[in-house]
Amino acid sequence: MPKPSRSIPIWLGGHGAVAFDRAARFADGFVFFGGNSGQVIGDWKRLTDQLGALGRSVEDFGADWVVLKRGSLGDLTAEIDAWREAGGTHVSVVTMDRGFESVGGHIDYLTSVADALDLS
Repeated sequence: MPKPSRSIPIWLGGHGAVAFDRAARFADGFVFFGGNSGQVIGDWKRLTDQLGALGRSVEDFGADWVVLKRGSLGDLTAEIDAWREAGGTHVSVVTMDRGFESVGGHIDYLTSVADALDLS
């Protein structure tokens, strides 16, 4: 108490048909974890097809991809660009296991990703 003054979005995650079906029926967004852009984009297409079949708006449905370690900054940004072009609404870049020894190293890397994606 008190009750929220607005609806709180519910995002689900997972992998496979059952998770996509559940999200299409009940959720406001979906979190994709890992994989490469081709795989995640294919899964997103399956989920958007299900949303459409249920008469739900894809434009009102969020899609976040948690991107794990990639080789170069160019490889990472190319995959994120493909995700964005496919309609992905969010991306989370994992900076663990990149050898950074300080918080500043993680921040600098994320800044370079944002700059490369023209987000800053």
